[in-house]
Amino acid sequence: MGDQGRMQVMNKSNSNPQDSNKSRRRRFSGGGMRLSETEAAEMRRRLISPMKSKPVTEPAPDTWDRMATIPVNEAHLEQNRIISASRHNPAHVAFDVLRTRLIQGLAEQGWHRVVITSPTKDCGKTFISTNLAISLSRQERLRTVLMDLDLRNPSVAPLLGVDDPGTMGDFLRGKASVSGHFKRMGQNMLKIGSNVAFGLNSVREPYASEMLGSDATSDAIAQMEAELEPDVVIYDMPAALYHDDVMAFREHYDGVLLVVGGGTTKANEVRELKRRFGDDKPLLGVIMNKAEGLSISHYSY
Repeated sequence: MGDQGRMQVMNKSNSNPQDSNKSRRRRFSGGGMRLSETEAAEMRRRLISPMKSKPVTEPAPDTWDRMATIPVNEAHLEQNRIISASRHNPAHVAFDVLRTRLIQGLAEQGWHRVVITSPTKDCGKTFISTNLAISLSRQERLRTVLMDLDLRNPSVAPLLGVDDPGTMGDFLRGKASVSGHFKRMGQNMLKIGSNVAFGLNSVREPYASEMLGSDATSDAIAQMEAELEPDVVIYDMPAALYHDDVMAFREHYDGVLLVVGGGTTKANEVRELKRRFGDDKPLLGVIMNKAEGLSISHYSY
């Protein structure tokens, strides 16, 4: 199944939002979610407190400014099917629709952390994750984070043309700082914003699920949240039927976007994943990736 496929969002979930995310301070326009300083402080306390083995430092206002930048090569992005970058391909509209629906849905529920995965390999999950992040970069009032947590087969950096992405394992072990590991897009003529922080990777981890479920990873994720204060966090993760990485990481996300391959993914595979995720980690949407084009019929929560 090719990455550049038809994207169609089909499923929805009506589960109640988690209590830990109800008070999160949002920058979503039109979200109608204004918090007092007390509520915002309580939100931050609840966000960073679970399962911490070491204290989290205070937010660093200049973390975004200290990140290295990614040179934007339009030809490379087009060659690697990052169609939301140049917007020459009409299919980019599907990602803009997905972006807007996602922003609205997360704001309504008080959520901000999303895993993008697939039942099996070669469904195009990283294609979806990366294009969605680029589309989100054009929402100037939002801060977005995309982390490549497919520690078994990291793939985001090559799509962006990054030769020195760093090691996600070092960041999750606490050996790399937020500003030292994350990168954002450099100046460009494509209007790709610098308000997306990319956590990239070039090294496979043999004990991926154990790492993702560790206290060290909890510390690293909390530090990222505290310093970057993201409105949307996207975790690109491996095929959920093949590995238990998504389940091991379940403390750190609010819901799942599932990318399925048109003509390859079976209905029983989607049902099995819904069962595994459970009601507390709802399936936010099913994105169908087909070979003959790209479209979204509907997207709802």
